[in-house]
Amino acid sequence: MESFKATLQNEIFRLFKKKKVVVVLLLALGLIAFALLVSVVLRGSLGILGGTGSAFPLSVLQAFSNTILPLFMALAVIDTFTGEFASDTMKITITKPVTRFKIYLAKLSAVGVFVLVNLGVVMVLSMLVTVVFYTKLISFVWALDVVVAYVATFFPMMVLAVVVAYFANVLKSSTGVFFLSVLVFVVFRALGFVSALSPVLITSLLEWYGLWISNVLPIGSILRSIVVLAAYVMVFGALGYRRFDKRAL
Repeated sequence: MESFKATLQNEIFRLFKKKKVVVVLLLALGLIAFALLVSVVLRGSLGILGGTGSAFPLSVLQAFSNTILPLFMALAVIDTFTGEFASDTMKITITKPVTRFKIYLAKLSAVGVFVLVNLGVVMVLSMLVTVVFYTKLISFVWALDVVVAYVATFFPMMVLAVVVAYFANVLKSSTGVFFLSVLVFVVFRALGFVSALSPVLITSLLEWYGLWISNVLPIGSILRSIVVLAAYVMVFGALGYRRFDKRAL
């Protein structure tokens, strides 16, 4: 356990040292400012969307989880795996007294911390904007729904990270992994418009938080989504680790 903890701390330090978090948060601030500007214009000048102020954090989440966060999550995974192999620093990591499975798990866990930090900061900022500009619309139930939505988004985002990690251990080129990840994301997004395929596409599940904040919990849909997420993790997690374990330095 101590060896895993030390490896995880090392991976987190490496990941955050590259300052991707700062770039993501700056882009997120721009996204929040833009969303607020659009909301003010639509509510004030055009007189529409009059009751959507309380949904502002969820609007930000939808945009953030479908654009900025997946992009930088993929870059983080690529740096963590392909980048280390390319720079030969993986040799140093592998020679430590820790199994490859723990190293693989620590790398994905570090990416998880990266995702969680970004979601947490964006959630707090979007809620603060709502409190300042839409004071009359907030409540405890509203705050709870927002927290649940952001926490729920973490899980499909991490499943997506597992898929990208598989790509990163199959391809040797960081550029190739990045463009393949973007291509798969775009194709899956397009296929999501086909209702029959939507429930089993990981990109569609990025918005499954809507199930958790419904007035009546759709238990069947939630369980189905959990099974799909678990299937992605088991398949791509096992394949990714197998490639990582067999990969020559």
